[in-house]
Amino acid sequence: MIFCNLGSGSKGNSTYVQDNGPALLIDQGFSLKNLLVRMELAGLDPEQVGAILLTHEHSDHLAGVGIFARRYHVPVYITSVAKKKIPEKILKNIPVVEFTSGDELEIAEMKVKTFHIPHDAADPIGVVINGKNHRIGIMTDIGNEVQYLREYLNNLDLLFLESNHDVFMLDNGPYPLWLRKRIKSRVGHLSNEQAAAVFKQLALDGRLKHLILAHLSEQNNTPDLVLEQFRRLVDKSTTRLQMHVANQHKPGLKIKL
Repeated sequence: MIFCNLGSGSKGNSTYVQDNGPALLIDQGFSLKNLLVRMELAGLDPEQVGAILLTHEHSDHLAGVGIFARRYHVPVYITSVAKKKIPEKILKNIPVVEFTSGDELEIAEMKVKTFHIPHDAADPIGVVINGKNHRIGIMTDIGNEVQYLREYLNNLDLLFLESNHDVFMLDNGPYPLWLRKRIKSRVGHLSNEQAAAVFKQLALDGRLKHLILAHLSEQNNTPDLVLEQFRRLVDKSTTRLQMHVANQHKPGLKIKL
């Protein structure tokens, strides 16, 4: 199974997952040119993409979905509720597969379990992707560490988890008050401390090999702060967990599970 985040943050998001068949893009928030450059840097072939799954309708997750889907003739999967919020021209002349949050889907020869997450979008979802032998969880753009998430995030080989902001930096940074309140709300974004609380719920039995901290604010966080927060939680004598931080401006590691 192959995992590669192509960019994560407020300027655009897209992640590539592939098992034994076609690849799946989770979101496509970049221009076509930008995404193709990122895929080339990561050694990925856009012709391998068989579908796109949108987690929600915010522009940093769907700005480039239409042009990519039309160019490569791939369907777009999206919840029926979220689809209603997307301008018709974005999905024009594209096969769209609608589903309900909570459904389990068969996409690109992988089983994709969807589940609702708290965020200020119409119907935002997290996903767990099951390949033949491995299991990946993807959860960003989430406002609080609700307990029910644990049932989806255990028994993973790789977890892609939002760790958006440091509270002190946010409170003392340049953002206006309304934006700080939105980010810190229960439908905003996870702080480093909240992301750590989600992680602490997981049973680290040795299966989880990769933890990727994602959707970092460029104004209100740093990779060093994020890694410091999470390294405190990991007993190096009992796990071989590798930690990575997703980058807004370039693709991350091409991870082969």
